[in-house]
Amino acid sequence: MSKVWYISDCHFGHKNILKYRPEFSSIEEHDGTIMDNILSVVTKRDTLIMLGDMFFTAEELQDKGNILRKVPGWAHLVLGNHDTDNAKRADNVGNMWGMFDSVHGITTRNGFWLTHAPIHPVELRGKKNIHGHVHRGTLDDERYINVSCENVNYKPISLDDIRAGWRHY
Repeated sequence: MSKVWYISDCHFGHKNILKYRPEFSSIEEHDGTIMDNILSVVTKRDTLIMLGDMFFTAEELQDKGNILRKVPGWAHLVLGNHDTDNAKRADNVGNMWGMFDSVHGITTRNGFWLTHAPIHPVELRGKKNIHGHVHRGTLDDERYINVSCENVNYKPISLDDIRAGWRHY
């Protein structure tokens, strides 16, 4: 049976993220843990949806992108602020098209808004919002589901768990 998995804010190659993720002693350990966790749950029938802030440099995009191409199943990306926040990273977006089955700024799927940053409550229009961006700063509102790495133990969370009422670890 196929599953849909979500994760956000991997920040592959972003050495400064370690200031906020002290459980990792190096960026190599950080990146390796997240990548291993992705590969441990996603199967060839599954869909992986990554909600932004994935690759901090073009080198990381190339390195981790090559690994992500090997992830079985389908992979989709919703762009985050760190994916496009300067000219160098914005240039990476064109390369992301070849690594993912789709690339979005905002989209809907399975009755949820999928975004990097939480959207304004007025824009929810009866749907819940699966997002990242705020890392550990989860909003106290059941309409928002924060799948930033810190909230999902650095491992993708399934749509089944989200629908069952998962809020955070």
